[in-house]
Amino acid sequence: MGLDTSHDAFHGAYSAFNRFRQAVAAAMGGSWPPHKDPKLKDTEWYWGRGFDEKTHPGLFVLMSHSDCDGVISPTDCELVANDLASLLPAIGEMGRGSGHVESQGGYGAVTRQFIAGCRAAHAAGEDLEFH
Repeated sequence: MGLDTSHDAFHGAYSAFNRFRQAVAAAMGGSWPPHKDPKLKDTEWYWGRGFDEKTHPGLFVLMSHSDCDGVISPTDCELVANDLASLLPAIGEMGRGSGHVESQGGYGAVTRQFIAGCRAAHAAGEDLEFH
């Protein structure tokens, strides 16, 4: 059992999607649970310095979205893709990871795939569906 999305953006275990969001958070200098810092709440995720909902609305959409259902609108897909693309160099340096992330080529490859799925959904005027 795991997460599948439309437009071939992501297919893998929920834990792999969690590790993907941990990588995204780390690339922006933030943190996604479970956190390395025990002072941070495991029920919240944290922005990095210079990042917030206004400066990076696509990251807010991605990081706030359910990991098991719902949709991201075509307009928001473009925002997500653009914001992830800006983090791609840092994410690409995070290596291959483990599990589904590793088997799909590592954090950079998973991020490029998610970007491509978001761009495909946006171009088609369709929601990116999570199920």
